[in-house]
Amino acid sequence: MASENTPLRQAQKGRVYIEGEVYKKDGQEIVLMGGNYVFKAAPYYPPLDVVRQNAKAMVEGAQKMAYKPPPAADGSPRPVLPCVRLGAMMEGAYPSRPMGSPVVDANFAAKLEATVKVFQEEGVHVFLDMHQDAFSTTNGGEGIPYWVAADFQERAGCCLEQCCCCSCCSWNSCSKLPESCKTSYVTNPDHPLQVFCGCPNFLAKCLGWNITTYDKDSDPWKAYSVGSNAGAPNLMNAGNASVRTNNADGRWSALITSAQLQNSMPRIYNSARNQLDKELFFDPFVAYAKYLCGVWDRHENVIAVELMNEPPLGGLPNCCVCMSIWRSILSFEGDVLAALAKDPSIKAPIAIGNWSNAVESESCFVSCLQCAGTPKDAMEQFQSYAQQNRLILSFHWYVPPATSSFAGTIQLAKKNAQKLGGIPIFFSEYWMPNVNWFAGGLAVACNEGCNATTYWQYADTTYTGQPGWYKYPEEVLKAGDGSPVSAAGAINTPSWDVYATTVARGELWGAAITGARGAVMNVLEDVPAKPDLAEELLLEWTCCTTPLNKPGMFGVN
Repeated sequence: MASENTPLRQAQKGRVYIEGEVYKKDGQEIVLMGGNYVFKAAPYYPPLDVVRQNAKAMVEGAQKMAYKPPPAADGSPRPVLPCVRLGAMMEGAYPSRPMGSPVVDANFAAKLEATVKVFQEEGVHVFLDMHQDAFSTTNGGEGIPYWVAADFQERAGCCLEQCCCCSCCSWNSCSKLPESCKTSYVTNPDHPLQVFCGCPNFLAKCLGWNITTYDKDSDPWKAYSVGSNAGAPNLMNAGNASVRTNNADGRWSALITSAQLQNSMPRIYNSARNQLDKELFFDPFVAYAKYLCGVWDRHENVIAVELMNEPPLGGLPNCCVCMSIWRSILSFEGDVLAALAKDPSIKAPIAIGNWSNAVESESCFVSCLQCAGTPKDAMEQFQSYAQQNRLILSFHWYVPPATSSFAGTIQLAKKNAQKLGGIPIFFSEYWMPNVNWFAGGLAVACNEGCNATTYWQYADTTYTGQPGWYKYPEEVLKAGDGSPVSAAGAINTPSWDVYATTVARGELWGAAITGARGAVMNVLEDVPAKPDLAEELLLEWTCCTTPLNKPGMFGVN
């Protein structure tokens, strides 16, 4: 262990750092608690006065908290410090495809760093989260820039390219085929949003994977789609009515099993190994990760950079590709770590996660996926970063994919972290139906040995007037006496008609998509003092819940 007088310790003064499996600050072991702070669409961050009010409330909540964490191994007390998992989406950083050396959009960078600085001034720590859900706006999700899918589509081969090793079906070899015969990477009139190839409609409907359309939309996949000249494609997840029937909180599992996502994700995970995909996606991704590591350098309240939220399955109907996705995701993260390691000036810790931020053995399905193993090169990178105290395992608890209990999943995460080199864990998402259960979850997580936990999610619902980081102009709410899209994906036509005009004018303020609803605030002050009470609350939640403990078939955010 380094002494207090070494350059390493001097550099760490004032910031949270990793020592083995624990988080420390100024030599003292600490516990981090808070919530996710993630916009699903532009403007990506609230006004700074709102951020400051939220930060003050978080600090005050931590101070009022009745709960006291178990002491450190040496018997010393461990204070609770407030933290957030702050969304930092690549789509915001690169609204258009970079030409040459990637440069983060100046307006986005200014908002991100100003937000981090306000949290720093008020005493709130930050995990920077390169968030994505369901890939891209081009299929109703968010996070990965639309121009990635657009380029995949330009180079698409025939519709069999995902399930055939024959060169005649490989991408970029079928340029003379009609567009409708090519593999779908984007959603537009030639490539309707649809379930992955070969999945029968009756099965898709039974599982909630069926794709729906807005019955008043004569051309459902045109608005904001790539190549249609019908609006900016980065607004498709918010402004296309038929897409909104599929990406609402109760419906967005349909996006996960869409052909567009299933075709795209293997390309994303293998992008370092294909020169054109490397230039298109991997190199800008790494450049953005380096920028976020620079934010860590400039702001001592930043703890780590998380590479990707809940990496989704991909490759269906090719079962070989799909069942090896666990290995592909770890390979991708290993490739990113290797690229970052080439720059010795980068010292920021990195958080990694696997499929859907699941942990090994938390369900039979996960156990099947993990049989693919971890690539040797990736494991070498993980262990190297672990030895430098620069690696964190980020994990979530949702049912499904988990079949383990809340506490049991934490124990599995700890075992997983040991295999990766004895690194700290970060319980970065779970969802509960009310503040008491949210708060109880924070206490149980700490009791089980998790020293950093953020629930899904924190939003200033007083400011937005909605249960998440999204707002509607008064004219929208009055037109249809309510929100333009329900949590179940039903379109409120009078409200939607007005809302659509505001999106077209570029007046979007967040979006109620892919799990954006259900946010709460001021949880820290309610974390219960008695661990048994917290455990009872979690047991009550686990017993009373349906098989889905949050919106979305796969329980992903």
